[in-house]
Amino acid sequence: MTGASPLDRLEHSADPLDGSHFLGLRKATGISRNSQIEEEGAKTMSAAASTLPARSMKIAKVKEQIGAIVTGIDLAQPIDAATRKALYDAVVENVVLVIRGQAHITPAQLQAAGEMFGELMEDQNRRYLVDGFPLISVLDNRNLDSKGQPAKVGANATWHTDHTNQELPPKFTMLYAVAVPDKGGATSVCNARAAYEALPDDIKRKIVDAKTENTLISSARMKTGNPDIVKTQLESKKPPTVHPLVRTHPETGTKAVWFHKSKTETVTGMSPEETQDFLQDLTDRITQPQFCYAHEYQPGDLLIIDDRASLHKAGFDYDHSQHRRLYRMLVRGDRPY
Repeated sequence: MTGASPLDRLEHSADPLDGSHFLGLRKATGISRNSQIEEEGAKTMSAAASTLPARSMKIAKVKEQIGAIVTGIDLAQPIDAATRKALYDAVVENVVLVIRGQAHITPAQLQAAGEMFGELMEDQNRRYLVDGFPLISVLDNRNLDSKGQPAKVGANATWHTDHTNQELPPKFTMLYAVAVPDKGGATSVCNARAAYEALPDDIKRKIVDAKTENTLISSARMKTGNPDIVKTQLESKKPPTVHPLVRTHPETGTKAVWFHKSKTETVTGMSPEETQDFLQDLTDRITQPQFCYAHEYQPGDLLIIDDRASLHKAGFDYDHSQHRRLYRMLVRGDRPY
């Protein structure tokens, strides 16, 4: 395909559209019998209110096909079951959810927030972790590989879903903004569910039963890959993990294109090199503007992605003398089918 790249075509607005809805979060209280009890009761209620997540949480859609932003909630406070369900359902419905205004929370509170969405799993890259929190990994433009070079470079960034080389890849990826550049560095997310539905029928027939073989890194990408990842893959005795190219969402029953280009060794009937070209063409077909949202972070944003219905990609279009640091948590999923 010709023309602007998929990322160039994305909308970078984080301003909600019309159509937001509110979830009332109220707590019943007793009625005082005299003024003294009323005065003491008011003090008690004031203290109790400070421990509530919010009196009103707002979930505002960003685009028709993808994205919603949450305000009016404090993840440092206990979150009730109804609010947890509303947040979970909003991730599944909108594919990506942003919870604003959490710059004050600690790593322990961040982990507790992540655990609201399910069991956390270890990131397979154990080199970059938050001290004392092995379930929170660090994505940082100042991370270095074992040779002293940047651990991630823009040329290697691809649209992907996480950890496809594992039997039970994550169902949610969570990214928490610790430090962000003045401009750029967005995480772009594609609604691969809606994009699959929009594909021509002949393309659907070609891919619907295809399988992918997944490793830490494709042999076709080793020359430009992170040397630590390449070394680990070359030393690995583990056979490739086979997954469907089009997976079914276990909660909604919908189908979505689902792959990690850098980790896909082969697609059914193709060589590694043919696979990379095929997946790039498929990426260009599905990452159309109406299906994509590029989130430019504010400090304290918590981005939650439904990996079972999406692809995402890190942006490298920022001043790299500035700091971009995200904490990542992964929620364990089930076997794709």
